[in-house]
Amino acid sequence: MHVTRSFAVDTVEGRLAETISQLTRGWMRLARERSRELGLSFPQMMVLAAVEREGGMPATRWAELMGASPSATTSLLDGLEAEGYLRRTHDAADRRQVLVSLTPKGRRLTTQIRSEFMERWTSLCRDIPPSRLESTTGVLQELIRGLEAPSAAVPRTPRANRRRP
Repeated sequence: MHVTRSFAVDTVEGRLAETISQLTRGWMRLARERSRELGLSFPQMMVLAAVEREGGMPATRWAELMGASPSATTSLLDGLEAEGYLRRTHDAADRRQVLVSLTPKGRRLTTQIRSEFMERWTSLCRDIPPSRLESTTGVLQELIRGLEAPSAAVPRTPRANRRRP
């Protein structure tokens, strides 16, 4: 397998960043393959997983979370609704808001997908000592907290001082 390095790997931080990047790419590849097997696009599968995780949320919020235009989000939601995986309803408190939620069929599918991925993950972790898994989990949780903190933003160089490559 050819590996493209995207981070400097001459430091422990760089090796960790590269490892997380490779892990993420591998996990995404598995998700894309599984979505194709199910007859879904990768974005459709991601939306179903997010709807399961987040619950009923306005369609406009889905567009924001996905970083997609409202029209692209509408098309994505239309396809999932046509397949019977989700439904859109008007919010009782604000009829202008359209809420997106899973149907029983969508819930069965997301439960199946989550179960399959957890089986795969458990298989990958099987030969790793529990103490190493626990320690790795702790490190990753600390990194996540750091990313969620407002100070996690990378300082930007003022535009006038930036150099072109």
